[in-house]
Amino acid sequence: MPNNFIAFEYTTGDPDWWYDIVEGLPQTIVRSGFVDIIDRPGMGVDLVPEKAKRNLAEDDRDFFD
Repeated sequence: MPNNFIAFEYTTGDPDWWYDIVEGLPQTIVRSGFVDIIDRPGMGVDLVPEKAKRNLAEDDRDFFD
């Protein structure tokens, strides 16, 4: 497993808490084999670090430091 596995760009929205740690992500990411283009700057979503930290594995606790 690569060291940056935690930061891969594509996610399936699984586990359930994924939608709690990002804002601006549509509920359905892939539809009929296509991904909708989000009309917001950058990746189109905002990460909520305070919520994300609660779900990090022990080895990744310093990811946001």
